[in-house]
Amino acid sequence: MDMLWSGWGDPERAAPLPGSVTGLLRDLLGVKPRETATVALEDLDVPASPLVPDAHRALTAALGDEALVRTDAETRVRHTRGKSTPDLLRMRGGDLAAALPAAVLLPATHDEVRDVLRLCAQHGLAAVPFGGGTSVVGGLAPKARGPFVALDLRRMNRLLDLDPVSRTATLQPGLRAPQAEALLAEHGFTLGHFPQSYEWATIGGFAATRSSGQASAGYGRFDEMVLSLTLATPEGTLDTGRDPRSA
Repeated sequence: MDMLWSGWGDPERAAPLPGSVTGLLRDLLGVKPRETATVALEDLDVPASPLVPDAHRALTAALGDEALVRTDAETRVRHTRGKSTPDLLRMRGGDLAAALPAAVLLPATHDEVRDVLRLCAQHGLAAVPFGGGTSVVGGLAPKARGPFVALDLRRMNRLLDLDPVSRTATLQPGLRAPQAEALLAEHGFTLGHFPQSYEWATIGGFAATRSSGQASAGYGRFDEMVLSLTLATPEGTLDTGRDPRSA
């Protein structure tokens, strides 16, 4: 399931604010209703993908299936920007600007990620990792101008190993926090990390952003839990070795 493209949460569970809250926003904070309606996803003016045929063919070959290199409008929109207030206001206004990926790639293994990154470097494409799409600090927007791809890691969603003696687990980056919690609970363990983005965020996102939150005080920030990382780069694999916390 994907999050609401222009907001937080599951669209099937959306509910209007109660009158007491809207009254408070109006009377105390001076918030006024929008004069224009939010643009519907199907009404967005989405430009055609700038992904050139050679790059498209190479990325398809690396992933083994054309369905894993997605260039349709809806998928690209759903991988545009994060969930900060500025991001959401731009999205609701139909402002896609330079934050729209040329394609969304869905690798399933570390080797596929490495191969995709190498191809992106060869074809002059930036690659932006995408986990749960919950970033509120601009983490899903490319830093350089030009075509880029979103690297959606949702297929990398497994618990690879768990050592009950050292109480360490090896988790793939696309594993969402509730799934990770359920898998660890089967062995009598808990992740113990519950930021506001918990329902949608991923293990890779936690590690990349040094995630923290009010409900994580008991176990600490996520970087304090990370002992080791295996990273894919255009030049190959980088193994950080074991360390009591990420640097």
